[in-house]
Amino acid sequence: MVSEGSAFFEPSKQTRSVIVCWQKVDEWAETLFDWVSSTGQLNTILTHYEIQEPPVASPLSDIPLSLLSRAIQVLVKTSRAQQIEGTEGGGAIRFFNPPVK
Repeated sequence: MVSEGSAFFEPSKQTRSVIVCWQKVDEWAETLFDWVSSTGQLNTILTHYEIQEPPVASPLSDIPLSLLSRAIQVLVKTSRAQQIEGTEGGGAIRFFNPPVK
């Protein structure tokens, strides 16, 4: 399951404990980006809390932080998000329009 992307080790430096996902991390990244786009939040900065606890329930409501972080990293690698480091283990994310090819 890990090699297929349906699960990942958590914490990442061990092989005894996994988080199993009903969608692959790449699919969660697309769900996140679609939600950001559909709620008009492109080019804005959101905290992890705002994504996990939106005012209106979404597919991302209560998403585990480890899964959210991995989905954000997919968007960072595809130039659709930027991670902004914060204090106290927090941070924020700025989402961008997809790059034009």
